[in-house]
Amino acid sequence: MTAGRKRTFDKDEALVKAMHVFWENGYSGTSLSDLTAALGINKPSMYAAFGNKEELFAAALEYYLIHYRGPLITKLTDPPDAPLAQRLQAFLLGVVDVVNCPDSPKGCFYTKTCYESDSAAVPEEITTSLHMIERETVQNLVALLKTEQANGQLSADADLKTLARYLMTIMTGLSVQAKNGASKAELKSVVEWVAKAAL
Repeated sequence: MTAGRKRTFDKDEALVKAMHVFWENGYSGTSLSDLTAALGINKPSMYAAFGNKEELFAAALEYYLIHYRGPLITKLTDPPDAPLAQRLQAFLLGVVDVVNCPDSPKGCFYTKTCYESDSAAVPEEITTSLHMIERETVQNLVALLKTEQANGQLSADADLKTLARYLMTIMTGLSVQAKNGASKAELKSVVEWVAKAAL
């Protein structure tokens, strides 16, 4: 009788599964048992592959930012010759696709984590990282809007930091609405209105 082939461990696939567990339950609501059950491995194997719970969460958040948030930002700059309002609408529609995707928990993983960042159950390192991501996102949006202003897509007296914060607020609102049951069609209607009113 031929021995069965040893099952290989796909670290990227496991990371996505862990991300979805944290996304659904939050950091404090996720136990080691939840993670090992989702990953299909025992605790020693999880520690060997990812480290402790905090380290696994940090890796999951980084994966989310690269593979979910990252592509959204490109929609604000591509195609560069398109009107800013058109690119803004594409960006926010991309946000809708992320926060109301049938294959993922409703809402934004990053935003949902921010809700519990002040909890004593969330390590200080994670809270610090979330605040840093927030600052960097606003700074990146301001830099992008400054380029648009120089190209004549925004008025010379536009308050770029306030506009960047406005976009962040819309993103957060879309996440909350999706989590609370708003349909994709309802959120897209909001985006269409925002794209016309924002600029």
